[in-house]
Formats: sequence, structure tokens, C-alpha cells
Amino acid sequence: MNSILIAANAVLPVAFMMLLGTALKSRGIIKDSSFRDFNWIVFHICLPVSLFNSIQSMDTAMLTEPRIVLFAYSVLAVIVILPMILLGRTTIDDRQKGVMVQAIFRSNFVILGLPIVESIYGAGNIGAVPLLIAFVVPAFNIVSVIVLQHYSGTKGNPAKTIKGILTNPLIIATILGFLYKFSGIHTPDILASILNQLVRMSTPLSLLVLGGSFQLVSVRGNRKLLGIVAAGRLIAAPLIALTTAAALGYRGADLAGLMVLFGGPAAIASFSMAMQMGLDSELAAQCVMVTTIGVIFTMFGWITALSSLGLL
Repeated sequence: MNSILIAANAVLPVAFMMLLGTALKSRGIIKDSSFRDFNWIVFHICLPVSLFNSIQSMDTAMLTEPRIVLFAYSVLAVIVILPMILLGRTTIDDRQKGVMVQAIFRSNFVILGLPIVESIYGAGNIGAVPLLIAFVVPAFNIVSVIVLQHYSGTKGNPAKTIKGILTNPLIIATILGFLYKFSGIHTPDILASILNQLVRMSTPLSLLVLGGSFQLVSVRGNRKLLGIVAAGRLIAAPLIALTTAAALGYRGADLAGLMVLFGGPAAIASFSMAMQMGLDSELAAQCVMVTTIGVIFTMFGWITALSSLGLL
């Protein structure tokens, strides 16, 4: 019973904010244009500030123990290569294969990582989540470009790719966070207060935007492909990651961070990237929608199972 309460306390507040965003959009209270503006604020201000604040305030001892990052990279390699091999044996169109592979390996960790782990362990007790955001999320971006270019059949522009990575607000926030961390500069109280205000705004606004980004499009034509993606993203990927992580001794907030990293829904950014690369953007949007709805149930299941085993 206690494990169910832990799962409910972690998932239901997140689900409520997402559903609120969906309801506000469907009733026309908040327009699409407003959600686009909110999305810009989230990705250019709120999330970078949250990431910067997490990095500059995290325990430096984490940096001397990079094993969890190396572990995450190893799992990422598996959940990229394995779907490419398995889908390579099918007759699915390459434009759809690329979308499916990206949806399976690339999660919406930036938005959901902090709120879910904090809901279980409390603010400030988020384990290696800042480290995973700082090092694994950029890897998602880089691997996505490589995978999508492979399936698009077009030759990439290395200079443009590098520029896109270096100008990503999350990458900039990561670099600035580490530079500030080791600069020895004392953070004035007034600046700390401003940062904390923005951090507190980040989670509810991010979840509201996530809910408002749903496009209620028909999935009938792609239901088999979406079933494969949902199973890979929400069940297979976290199963591989969590069983291996538990066997290696990861527990508590670190394991919870890995759970959201590999068990979260497909990243919203996967849709825009697929569209820019000329792949099946409609399928990409459907992958985001289906996995975001499905994660409400699967994340509840993962948290319940792990907490009942005494791992969380």
C-alpha cells in the first residue's frame, strides 16, 4: 500500500498539470499562440535557469563519480542500436523508422526528471539528476541528428549541426553552470532569490505547456507503429535500464532519475527535429502524444514496483 501511495504522490500531480494544460487549450482559454510563447519561455529561460541552478548547487563529489553517466551512455547505445537492427528487418518506410528509433531512445527527461524525482524525495534531494541532464540530454540531441540524417538519406552539414548544438539553451546553461560552479564566486542573496523564483516557476509551466502541446490527431493509420514505439519507449527501454542499474547497486534518487530518463515519454523536440529533417512528422507528433498519455500509467507501475522492492 505504501508503494502505491509513493507512486500516486509522484505521478498524479504531474498528470494533473499536464491535463490542465490540455483542458485549457481544448476549451480555448489559452490559445495555441500563447502556448508557443510559454514554450519559448520554458526552453529559453525556465529550464536553462533550473539546469544552471542545479549544476552550480550540486555536490562536487558527483563529478568524481561519473559512473552513472557512463552507465546512461551505455544504455543509450543499446536502445539506439537495438531498435535500428530490429526495424532494419522490417519493410517499414525509412522516414518512419527514423522517427520510431528517435522516439524509443529520446525521452522528455528535462521536463519530467526534476518534478518526478522531487515528488518522491523532496526538493533538493534529486541525486544525480542534474548530472544526467548536463551530460545525457546533450547526447540525446547529438544522437538524434545522426540517426535522423541516416534515415533521411541526406548528407548533413557538420558546421550547422555543431552550431545547433552549441547554441542550444540547455548546452549553454550547462557550460555556464560548470564555469560558475568552479569560479569560486559567491552568489548574492538577491540573485539566489531570483533564480529560485524562476526554478519554482519552471516545473508547473513546463508541465502546463506539455499538456497544451497535445495534438488530438487520429492514430488509426499508425496504430501498429505507435504500439511498437510505446512498448519500446515505456516498457523495454526502462526494463533494460532499471534491471541492469539495480543489479549494479543503484538505489534511491539515482535509480529514480534513471527511471525517468529511460522510462519517460518521447521528447517534444523529437517532433520539430523530425519535421526539419524531412521525416514523418505526423508520426513523430503521434509518438509524443501516445507516450505522454501512456507514461501516466507506466510510470505509476514502475514507481510502485521499484518501491515495493525497496529500491526507491
